[in-house]
Amino acid sequence: MYKTEKVINVMKEIVKESEEIKPYVIVCQPRRDLKETPAQKLDGYMGTHVDFAGFSRGFCHIGGEKVDVARNYLVERALESGAKYMLWVGEDTVLPRDGFMKLHETAEKNPDSMVVGVYYVKLSVPMIMIREGDHIIPANVDPGQVFEAWQTGLDAALIPMHILRSLKEEDPELTFCAIGSGEVIPEMPDMPFIGEDNFFVYRVRKNGFKLLVDTDVQCLHMDLANGKYTAHPDIDENNYFTNIPLQGRLTEADRKFIDKRYQERIPEGSGK
Repeated sequence: MYKTEKVINVMKEIVKESEEIKPYVIVCQPRRDLKETPAQKLDGYMGTHVDFAGFSRGFCHIGGEKVDVARNYLVERALESGAKYMLWVGEDTVLPRDGFMKLHETAEKNPDSMVVGVYYVKLSVPMIMIREGDHIIPANVDPGQVFEAWQTGLDAALIPMHILRSLKEEDPELTFCAIGSGEVIPEMPDMPFIGEDNFFVYRVRKNGFKLLVDTDVQCLHMDLANGKYTAHPDIDENNYFTNIPLQGRLTEADRKFIDKRYQERIPEGSGK
């Protein structure tokens, strides 16, 4: 006759053993408001909307902070976790089901690179820019490509932890992300707006690492209030799983609503 007590004891041993395991990837998500429902479920081990294929993982989020403050907090927590990779995912960014696996495959082939998927500015162009001579232009993001970018957003970014450690070691007193403009820096009144993503990507490139784009990871940029999104024209909605039912693409008729939502959801005191 089996004894329940012995079964429970083995389960306790398994739990204790698991406490020694570090995450292979830690998913980090800056949130404007933790009371809102994010686009996808990315934490826990049941019912996640992105396939992590058995890799050990952690999850960390923070809400209500300015975006640069939030990202800096998340990087520090990731560094403490002992993970091999940090995956930044925006709360309104929807990764395809195999998004992590594709980013991971490209990252493993290019160990000194951060790798991002494609997502679009709502009702606009891809947030993937390349440099041509003295010009910056939006990139062609049709599927089937891996290429080096000049600037991208950070809401679908897989970053090897050794890159983050290198940035920290280069200058422990320098933050990972910062926002600034001539309006807030009196000694440079003509300075254009610099976003936290500009600041971070510049530091990555300056330290000799690459910024790669994998265009087989096509993300949706969703409005959390209505489930509409902007994305590449050839995506298949069947490849995406979400907390909020998809309601088709954003159109110009939605622009006033989107602009109003953007302004209303900026954390107090934030420049973005």
